[in-house]
Amino acid sequence: MKQAYLWFVFNLWLLITPYTLIGYYIPWAGGTRIPGRRLSRLPLLGSVGRPRAKARLSAVKEVLGDRPEYRVLENEHCEHLLSQVHAHATWARLSRVFLMAPGALAVVALAFVLAPAAGHTPSPPLIGLYTAFFLFSVCLTGIDSRAIRNADSAGTVSVAAVAVLESFTTRADAVPAKSTPALWQSGLIEELCTALVRRAHRESLGAVPASRQSMANDTALLVRNLRHRAALVHSANEDETRRAREHELWSLVCGVLTYSSRPRAQVRDFHVVDAGLLSDVSDAGAAEATVPSLKARVLVPLVFMGAVIGVAVVLGVTGAAGEFAPLIVFAMAAAAAPLAHRFGVTVLDALVEPPALPVAPPAAPRQDEPERTPEQVRSAA
Repeated sequence: MKQAYLWFVFNLWLLITPYTLIGYYIPWAGGTRIPGRRLSRLPLLGSVGRPRAKARLSAVKEVLGDRPEYRVLENEHCEHLLSQVHAHATWARLSRVFLMAPGALAVVALAFVLAPAAGHTPSPPLIGLYTAFFLFSVCLTGIDSRAIRNADSAGTVSVAAVAVLESFTTRADAVPAKSTPALWQSGLIEELCTALVRRAHRESLGAVPASRQSMANDTALLVRNLRHRAALVHSANEDETRRAREHELWSLVCGVLTYSSRPRAQVRDFHVVDAGLLSDVSDAGAAEATVPSLKARVLVPLVFMGAVIGVAVVLGVTGAAGEFAPLIVFAMAAAAAPLAHRFGVTVLDALVEPPALPVAPPAAPRQDEPERTPEQVRSAA
């Protein structure tokens, strides 16, 4: 049975993975990897998960109320927003499961290879083979997640904005056990800010410098406003004050959704939000909208997976854990999944991701008004 399973995984992996790589390569390389772009058009598959996405938006709209600024969540206005939420909540997850399934089977095969048996020693070639199968599937899954994020930057912004609204409304009680409501909501707002920065970089590529700079400056101001209003919400002590500040934050987030949920054929400008929703926030702590450094995030999952492989090889060769070796390998592989999801990035994405939005340089002094020296400033004072 063991040998039959090893051959099954070997043949299945070689049958599925190369063709999967060929099928995904063109969308990855062409920047068109939008989840469900083709499968969702099929009559039977198009409705998979869509009612649940629609129920999520309807529940948020019901809690927010009938204010005009929340109109983007109404059924007649949110068709494309519904498609974005549906695509990322259903098709992106199914794609990750599909890409990772051969790697999960390879982990089980690796456990069988490392399991001690009478008169049997683990084969280093088999250990390397099934380890390579697992790592390759992990890399494909990570590349696909980043390709979706980069190709559909507006959809990523919409999904992050809906998550922020849900954290204050329908999912306010779904706080992770290791966090607090304020910390969890702040983290989701930071994810929205990062998605906005990435969108400004991706959607303005190839634009004239003035338009690119304008979108960068508007996004930086929007990020400062989001952080400032979130700080006001979390610093309010009275319920009425907090409620009023929450509505201000929700109005701004819905304003973001108004522009991020537009179909691509209707995007004729580089606006990110209505200017009337923004205020001049001079918060030094939020003056720059930056994407976190990715160098350490590239190394963390690689080092962790290397440690898993090293421990597995040592346990298999020495037989120190006996029959518990497969359980240990299973436990470490399960621990690698959330770590890779949180810290994992591809090297390619690390090279192309902007470290920060370009900020407009300070205006140079006019020629008819020469810049004054410090001595002239002091004498004038």
